[in-house]
Amino acid sequence: MDLAEIYKRLGKNSWKILDAIFKNLWNYKFVPVTVISDHAKIDEEKVKKILKSLGDERIVINKYTEYEGATLTFTGLSLYSLHKLVEEGYVKALGKKMGEGKESMIYNCLSKDGEAVIKFHKLGYQSFKKVVEKRDYGNLNFSVLSVRSAKREFSALKKLQGLAVPEAYANEGNAVLMELIDAKELYKVRVENPEELLDMIIEEIAKFYRGGIVHGDLSEFNILVGDSFWIIDFPQSMEVCEEGWDDALRRDVSNILKYFRRAYRIERDINSTLELIIGDTGDRCDREGEVRSSGSG
Repeated sequence: MDLAEIYKRLGKNSWKILDAIFKNLWNYKFVPVTVISDHAKIDEEKVKKILKSLGDERIVINKYTEYEGATLTFTGLSLYSLHKLVEEGYVKALGKKMGEGKESMIYNCLSKDGEAVIKFHKLGYQSFKKVVEKRDYGNLNFSVLSVRSAKREFSALKKLQGLAVPEAYANEGNAVLMELIDAKELYKVRVENPEELLDMIIEEIAKFYRGGIVHGDLSEFNILVGDSFWIIDFPQSMEVCEEGWDDALRRDVSNILKYFRRAYRIERDINSTLELIIGDTGDRCDREGEVRSSGSG
């Protein structure tokens, strides 16, 4: 999928129709043509013709059963989000795709402040199941979940600005525009000072905690190492005191300790490490029952 090429082919009415679908995703899995027509102020027959073309490009999925309607594909949602970033003046040019995984696709770009990256969130069926196990999102469109995932990551990054995370510039739809970091994943490098690096990572997790955020999916795959180190990928982040935050923190710490044990034979006790992170603030959540700061390993 070449977003830049598809982007250039879309005209004014196509963008109006994508906007109409996006704005109504929270109310419909497939937005009715009548609703799209009213929102976009385009005649229904013309809407149907444009939707057919957008469907051929796999930008939308059209539905012809109980009623005629359409929803966005991942491509369509990403195009719409990119268009909003361009309209707002954040993005000047889209570069090449840097990577694609199960839950995101990343492009480099030229922002108003220089080189940056755009991360487009996508929640397919497997990641959707993983998300709803943690949070009750109800019967929502996958696009809506992808938008919420991007918003959650952007919010976490903004709260943690100044720490070892990328600077977040903007968020539209399923897209997060952020700082480009020239570094490699921890699992791809052999560090000379593993004990010192582990100490710094634990201290950073403690700073996140004091800032009210738990990463929620931390591992050697989302720690970048170069001249310094950075922690990335926050779509599954949680606020401290949100239900399950303590289990998420334990899981994050466990993942990191297991990696350093396996890769560098460094032994650390998880409960002692959690105590270092939480300190004497383990009861900061004012709710019924005790907040679990340790528990079984």
